[in-house]
Amino acid sequence: MKKLLLYLVLTVPAAFAQWIVNDPINTAVNTAIQSGQLASHAEVIARWAENLEKLNQQLQQLQAQLEEQRHLRQIVGDPAAAADRLAIDHLGSNDLGHSFGETTAALRSLAHAVDSLKNTAQGIFTELDDRTVLNQPFTRQAAPYRRYAAVEQHAENLDTVFAQTAARRDTLQTDLADTLQQLKTAPTQAEVDKLQAKIAVLNGQLAALEAQRHDAVAQLQAQQILNENQAAKERQDLLEKQIAEEQQTVSAVNAWQQSVKLTPTTYARP
Repeated sequence: MKKLLLYLVLTVPAAFAQWIVNDPINTAVNTAIQSGQLASHAEVIARWAENLEKLNQQLQQLQAQLEEQRHLRQIVGDPAAAADRLAIDHLGSNDLGHSFGETTAALRSLAHAVDSLKNTAQGIFTELDDRTVLNQPFTRQAAPYRRYAAVEQHAENLDTVFAQTAARRDTLQTDLADTLQQLKTAPTQAEVDKLQAKIAVLNGQLAALEAQRHDAVAQLQAQQILNENQAAKERQDLLEKQIAEEQQTVSAVNAWQQSVKLTPTTYARP
């Protein structure tokens, strides 16, 4: 009996130590939470996969459109590339910025009085010599004649501008007519765009030539207006000087008369 009690004392604590407490409610809650997390994660991954698939389809569509554009450019050409260097290759870069004639400052610096006196405008005028009607030489004042020489320089410049621009304008108009004819038979839209770009450049150059002609005419008119203005000033100056000289003369005569005193020395009765 004692041995049995001793055995129970020794073995019972060990048996109780191996028992496990199980909470079925807590276990069920934890299992439900884990299942929900797995389901939510699976749903997110499914949405990502769907979005990636849509993005892939869009990229494929863009790639197809790009290939189509390349195919069209291979067939009809690229109008932007065709007209990119049009002005330089066909019309000349120097022509776009070319200027005809001289500036007003340059023309005035070239004006010489002697040249103006000898200028006959190809026989229209008579050369002015330095002799009087008595066939005697005299010395001229050269300065007043420079204004007329400036006008003649502007007139010569106008002739030069018209001659230079006329040749260039004929070339541009011929090129414009040929381009318009090519435009009628252009096989592709790219060729049409290229020819229209060329026509625009040609019209721009023609307008620039006309503007330079107008500038040359305006230079001549401005110089003539300045000459007329100077002549008007000189007439007014001469008038004021004449009036001042008359007033000064009258004052001088009055002063002289006041200074003269006449006294009778002899008087004979008739």
